[in-house]
Amino acid sequence: MNVFDKPEEQSDAHIDSALARKSQMKYKDNEKELFPLVDEDGTVTGCATRGECHSGSRLLHPVVHLHVFNSKGELYLQQRPEWKDIQPGKWDTAVGGHVDYREQWNDALLREAREELGITDFTPVYMGKYVFDSDRERELVYVNRTTYDGAITPSKSELSGGRFWSMKEINDAMGKGILTPNFEREFQRFFGNDRGAKEEGAAKYAMFFDIDGTLVSFKTHKIPASTIAALTEAKEHGHKVFIATGRPPLIITNLGDIEHLIDGYITTNGALCYVGDETVCCKSIPDNAARLLVDDALANDYSMIVVGERDVAVIDPHGEVDRIFRQEIAVENLDLEKPLETVMQQRIMQITPFFDESYEREMMARIPCCVSGRWHPSFTDITAKGADKGAGIMALAAHLGFNPRHTIAFGDGGNDTSMIRSAGIGVAMGNALDSLKAEADYITTSVDEDGVMNALRHFGIISA
Repeated sequence: MNVFDKPEEQSDAHIDSALARKSQMKYKDNEKELFPLVDEDGTVTGCATRGECHSGSRLLHPVVHLHVFNSKGELYLQQRPEWKDIQPGKWDTAVGGHVDYREQWNDALLREAREELGITDFTPVYMGKYVFDSDRERELVYVNRTTYDGAITPSKSELSGGRFWSMKEINDAMGKGILTPNFEREFQRFFGNDRGAKEEGAAKYAMFFDIDGTLVSFKTHKIPASTIAALTEAKEHGHKVFIATGRPPLIITNLGDIEHLIDGYITTNGALCYVGDETVCCKSIPDNAARLLVDDALANDYSMIVVGERDVAVIDPHGEVDRIFRQEIAVENLDLEKPLETVMQQRIMQITPFFDESYEREMMARIPCCVSGRWHPSFTDITAKGADKGAGIMALAAHLGFNPRHTIAFGDGGNDTSMIRSAGIGVAMGNALDSLKAEADYITTSVDEDGVMNALRHFGIISA
């Protein structure tokens, strides 16, 4: 049954009257508000009022949740007002609300985030759905998360306030009647807790590795033998291996020694993620922003790499791309003759301009729809806003069903910052930028000094 269809026994007058009453709700729940009824797959089967759904009838109805993290890894919780009919006064998921009848759940998520916290400019990552069952009600919960550092304005009419909590604060509050039971169960289900993870010696991890400077040495352009051995042992123990790189698939040519161990890829800094032949996420740069960047490079005579869905074009008036990518990084398959306009007809996944940090700041102010991740002093990687390695981890976690708290990310450059922050454990290589080391949970030795192997031993992923 389509979400916009209604069961025959429900009249238009009944539905329209219930929908109209929603707008009259002030500081108490409207018992006549109309909710869709669904099966466990989310297919709409009917409708009922809030009062009926919350009466112990066990009528399954959909709700949306959004977990809002900041870049420090803290989680925002809202405090439920005392007038709520369920769990008054307790701390709960940042955004949570019912799906209205005749409303899609993803539209409800955007509406609730706007109404409850006043946030509109965010990228939700869908993590999955489950059935929450209590004495009062049964809900089909659509769970999402986002990383957000902007302003938050809790609704004075719907909430008693809110704030960011550290993971330690949340763990310490568990089971003490401070948090809602729904939040506690959901937090454990999707994010685990740090204390439990440390006690869970047999936990399996999804491990995410940058390529250049992390897996592959800048000196030898090869993967150290110790890294190959460490990843092989980790796979034998049941852990997963993923690549998280700024490189587009076309130029990922230096992983032959471990290719058989890889479970999936985050490429172009999170703009394109895939497992086997299946695309998990694909987020392109808006056409006007891509054209602005390319036109500026042509007008101001600087180098640039333009990554399309299928092809890569190079603007290289002074030979910088050839010198750095071919000679310093040993990149193969970079076609310097591919026509720029051929690539510009495709969706643009990433643009790599060769300019300094001061000009980077100037250009990024002109394209607020994009983000920049610098991992080399000569250039930066620009992708669409919401496309970064951290978002890639969350997309793969939702797609493959693993716990984001059971992830380890390894990196060395500025474009690794988002995944170091998002992963359960962030590891900076000994050769990493100081700014990345400051974000990491652990600093290992350099890529040329068995850094990956040493970190995996430290965390008990492989034998000491």
